[in-house]
Amino acid sequence: MKKLLGILLAAVLLVSALSVVVFADDVVAYVAVNKGKDANDGLHPSTPKKEVGEADTNGVFSLVKDGGTVVVVEKIFFRENYTWNANGPVTITANYGGKSYINPEPADNPAAGVLKVGHNRVLSVASDLTLDNIILVSENIWDTITVKSGATLTVTDTVTSLRRSAKHFHIIVEKGGKAIINGGTFASVTGEGEYVVGGNAVVESYNRYGALNDTVVYINYAKGSNEVNSGLTPESPKQSFGNKTTGALSLLQEGGTAVFTGNNTIESKYTWNVAGSTVFTAKHDDKIYMNTLTKTGLLRLNKGIVLTVGSDLTLKDIIFASAGEAYNSIVVTGGATLTIENSVFTIAEQGKYLKIFVSEGCAAVINGGTYASISGAGSIKIGPNVNIIGTSEDDVEVVKYETRDCYVDGANGNNDANGKTADKAVKDFKGVASTLTVGGTAVLSGDCAVVADKDNAYSMPAFYMPLTITSVYGKENYKDKANFYINSGVDFIISSDVTFDNVVLLAKEGGATIRVTNNATLTVTDTVDFKSEKADGSHYNIIVEKGANVILSKNAKDTFKVDGEGNTFDYVDGVAEILGGALGAKKVVELTIGSPVAYINSVAQTLDAAPINRNSRTMLPVRFLANTFGIDNDGIVWNDATKTATLKNATTTIVITIGASAMTVNGESVALDSPAVIESSRTYLPVRAIANALGVTNDNISWNDATKTATLIK
Repeated sequence: MKKLLGILLAAVLLVSALSVVVFADDVVAYVAVNKGKDANDGLHPSTPKKEVGEADTNGVFSLVKDGGTVVVVEKIFFRENYTWNANGPVTITANYGGKSYINPEPADNPAAGVLKVGHNRVLSVASDLTLDNIILVSENIWDTITVKSGATLTVTDTVTSLRRSAKHFHIIVEKGGKAIINGGTFASVTGEGEYVVGGNAVVESYNRYGALNDTVVYINYAKGSNEVNSGLTPESPKQSFGNKTTGALSLLQEGGTAVFTGNNTIESKYTWNVAGSTVFTAKHDDKIYMNTLTKTGLLRLNKGIVLTVGSDLTLKDIIFASAGEAYNSIVVTGGATLTIENSVFTIAEQGKYLKIFVSEGCAAVINGGTYASISGAGSIKIGPNVNIIGTSEDDVEVVKYETRDCYVDGANGNNDANGKTADKAVKDFKGVASTLTVGGTAVLSGDCAVVADKDNAYSMPAFYMPLTITSVYGKENYKDKANFYINSGVDFIISSDVTFDNVVLLAKEGGATIRVTNNATLTVTDTVDFKSEKADGSHYNIIVEKGANVILSKNAKDTFKVDGEGNTFDYVDGVAEILGGALGAKKVVELTIGSPVAYINSVAQTLDAAPINRNSRTMLPVRFLANTFGIDNDGIVWNDATKTATLKNATTTIVITIGASAMTVNGESVALDSPAVIESSRTYLPVRAIANALGVTNDNISWNDATKTATLIK
């Protein structure tokens, strides 16, 4: 019945698509992004337009705004997020009047007959559009075509695809939209609208039979059997991955889900490369097999081996362990994407965390765990909860995520520059956004402007990491010659966390608005200065949408006009004064004996060693305890000769000697009910004593004997 309905739907949609071709306007316009000029009339192959443009501009869209045909004699390029919304149906093609303009060479970047969008950009189809006889080129793993309500997108079987990144285009069909996909290759076709995939189309998230792959295979090294068990139930698990003829791999040739009910140890170098995407997990059908104490639900790489990921792989709700004294590595290759969700716990059983290397043309999206390094020429996105531990001999320096910075100078910069130094600065905020693709620090060595994309608005990309905008960086101070400003009348839309620090915010005549959306947080510190060129001296309007937050210094609150349904908090003495529990009014830390996972405000953190119980006291490795309660790595010093650890921040100095019955806090002796110890090359401190020294009172320390969990609140 479902198949019959699908056929009927395909027929209905096909009829509607055919009507697009039959009744399209007769206007024919030509475009070539490299060779064209917007001063051209665009009506002949020899005089093509350059840009897409809008209805009221000189681009090619102005010629077909009521419907027609766009002939791509070279390339059509949607540089920024773009909404295609013509008054009539339009066909985009590279074959017209008996002449084909397609030139598929060179193979890695075809010369002509190409449609592409800017990095991470979205082409929104809001009116009927047909793609025919054209090459779709994807340059980034998130390039997307979205079909809006009321519109129909038709991709004919003459369309081909090329990916210059790890993914082809994604197609999202919104509710009320329709899509008929008969050609090309796509990373995914999803959405609440109606869509049919047929003909010569390939969708990478579908198996070769045209259905989403839902194969589930269970793995348990201790209880499983590759030869006897089916692997299709928790009671009959496979023993290991095996190969194409035996083990879990034999059932997952099209991709699917591997569920670890026990553990799976990879003993020697191994390559995971199947025809579809795969999920490794220890949670399925609402049953959780992951246990950090018994080490079930675990994938272990043994003795310095390399796991090669050659097809799309996602890890979630699983323990990922590295065994052995040598580093284990994951190498992403073959155009694959590795995704590690924030529900993944990583363990270094002998102190060596995993290294991840992402080859060119591949991608990694890492949102959970601790790693020795994450590197490579591929696309790498690292979430804020990820730890990267330097691979120096002592393995002590912990960096939350790799440092990324970009210099910007409106007078002397160039958006084609790399932004790595002040003399190679980009020109404006668009240059910053295209350079800092995952977030980082924008250093203003000159003025920085936010310029509208269209409709008097600029939408900042949703970065994975927070973005800090400053004029003071390292030993450099450009604050006296650099302003950050939004062009007059522009709506600056922030959809991920942004902090203004040690910078001058300038308001231009005509007014501008900062709109905080998508649950993002905008912070304006007390080091920010304000200037206004407006006649009345007023500044920006801030609109905080529901679920979003702004943290403002007193000067900022007095300067801005703030409106909206979101939350507003005070920035006081270098910290956010959070009210009513929002954003985590207090730091709540949960530690469990024997577990390498701690929770800070319910967010899992992987420890380099689990808490232990000695002399009926909970003991924790020094670095995590100190970092959690206000002492960074620069404030931790170890004297091996005297076996003494010194912990120091701006207000507190703590000195603890291994085996001693007392420690000193700001020079005063404080008795310890259990001395510090060294185990497995880690210095352990008594939790209560050090927490007290860092401002956690005994009333805010509790112990759950049933779960062996200590909770500390500050």
